[in-house]
Amino acid sequence: MVCKVCFKAWRRCCDRSDAQRAKNKKYEHRPARHAAPEASTTPQDLNALTAAEQDKLTIEQMNAINDEIQSNQAMVGDRVGVAAALAGEDDGNANAGFARGIAELDGKYASLRRVRKDGNCFYRGFLYRYLEHLCELQAGRGAGAPHPELERVRGVVRASKAKILSVDYEETAIDMFWEMLVEVLDDVPKTTLDQWHAKMNEEHGVAMHIVWFCRVLSAAQIKLNADRFAPFVMDETGAADVAEFCRREVEPVNHECEQVQIIALTEMLEIPVAIEYLDASGAPSRVVFPDGGEPSVTLLYRPGHYDILYDR
Repeated sequence: MVCKVCFKAWRRCCDRSDAQRAKNKKYEHRPARHAAPEASTTPQDLNALTAAEQDKLTIEQMNAINDEIQSNQAMVGDRVGVAAALAGEDDGNANAGFARGIAELDGKYASLRRVRKDGNCFYRGFLYRYLEHLCELQAGRGAGAPHPELERVRGVVRASKAKILSVDYEETAIDMFWEMLVEVLDDVPKTTLDQWHAKMNEEHGVAMHIVWFCRVLSAAQIKLNADRFAPFVMDETGAADVAEFCRREVEPVNHECEQVQIIALTEMLEIPVAIEYLDASGAPSRVVFPDGGEPSVTLLYRPGHYDILYDR
């Protein structure tokens, strides 16, 4: 069965009016978030709190952090030069390799688009760039028939619902999100790049719904291939509970995406992605998932975060 905690956590991230507009005012959402605490709490104060009070305080603090992120970071930014976008990221880094890596990326890629640092950056960056690519392909055909790649992915997404339901997700829990992704793909022929950018920056709008649905697609692919993924999801005891891994590491909103989830999502949608890895060790390295694919999406990874890269 679908994890009720993860589904409800996602729904709590949606503002009531925005979510209702996104689906004809059909779905209801929770009231506004708690306000952030006005004063800090000392360890001694925490010891005096009940478990429920500590949970409430944690939620309030997390909401305050999320509110600050929302007020300071666009969900998806504008395209800027790689060197300009990454300026200052190597400040205080004694390893000159990091700076050389930025220079190498700047020579290789035309620009970079920042993605909000909220734990959804891989899914949002992947979805944004792929659908942007579809809009570009379709624009090149004018008002003609849908591009073959658009037709292909429409078929994959339409068929995904049966696959998701086959691994015990409830239709009532995922149907709204599946429908929204289908509708976004159906609208590609009449969507401009500016319109797509604006849609992806609507707080609690359609984009947030389909970003979460990418988590469901990833989790379903892992469950459908449990034997193959099991060796990569073992816990500290060596046990491999694929359903628990998905409940804990894949489905929760704002939970960071790692290699297992990337492989699963790109396999489910049959959309290869290239990832440039950059850290303090030196020059970037490029990896394609699934191996041997021809990617239309390239993302830049630094520890804990993904942004979008554009070829020259």
